[in-house]
Amino acid sequence: MPLRLSAGAVVTPPGNTYEPDETVLRYNRDLVELFGGKMDEELLRSGAQADHTRTVDLLVQRLPAGVVVPDLVVLAAALPDVNPVRAVSAHLGLITGGRADQCFSVTEQGLGAAFTALRIGAAHEKTGRSAAFALAVLEQTTLPAHDPVVHDGVPVRDCGVLLLFERGSGSSSGSGSASGSGEVSDVLRLADASELGPRLAELTADAPRPLVVMGPWTDPQDAPPGVDVHRVPPGGYCVSVWAALAEHWAHWRERFGTVVLCDTDPRSHTAHVAVLGGGR
Repeated sequence: MPLRLSAGAVVTPPGNTYEPDETVLRYNRDLVELFGGKMDEELLRSGAQADHTRTVDLLVQRLPAGVVVPDLVVLAAALPDVNPVRAVSAHLGLITGGRADQCFSVTEQGLGAAFTALRIGAAHEKTGRSAAFALAVLEQTTLPAHDPVVHDGVPVRDCGVLLLFERGSGSSSGSGSASGSGEVSDVLRLADASELGPRLAELTADAPRPLVVMGPWTDPQDAPPGVDVHRVPPGGYCVSVWAALAEHWAHWRERFGTVVLCDTDPRSHTAHVAVLGGGR
């Protein structure tokens, strides 16, 4: 029985005051120099300081009452935390009920990290190792060095998304979701972004009442003709389609039978797709 989306929350965290920490500065300096760069403390100083810990605290506060307590927690991020030495996934597991046997992060995959995390959650359910899965997708833009995705072009915003998936076909407490809607049916990685258009056409050809949610890094021409499309505006990196899902899910689950999320990573030019089906 596939995992299905039962609840979600999205926040734009407030900024904090910069507080230099020699351990964090040394970590960032070593990391940046390892790749031939130079740490820019002024970038750190001028950033919003929207750390992951504060973001997940706010996300949990935004969840509706009575939601499922996860037994698996995965945090996904394309950009590092302000304090990269914290174990934020373990903290998230604690504040969501403390029942999660595994709490970990997926990083170093660009915007594909969240898609990989969802694939992990679905695989755990299939093997009977998880019945309730929390996926946190976090974005913070206070970085120790210049990053072309964050600092060039449309500014990337600080944002966080928390999605809860659970095993079962009925409505969960507090979510009010349609029976069976939001089931995770497929998660795909396409090595070449040119494959995205044909694959979207294939996935939506026989799908019941499909909606394609296209991230800002996708080519608009990849949208299947005759299919409803929600275009996510620029301003996000890895959170884009997931923030849209959390914000609009209450409406989408009533109107559409299949929701296809997709985006293309601007660094690797790989495309990623997740299909949520099983609607009424």
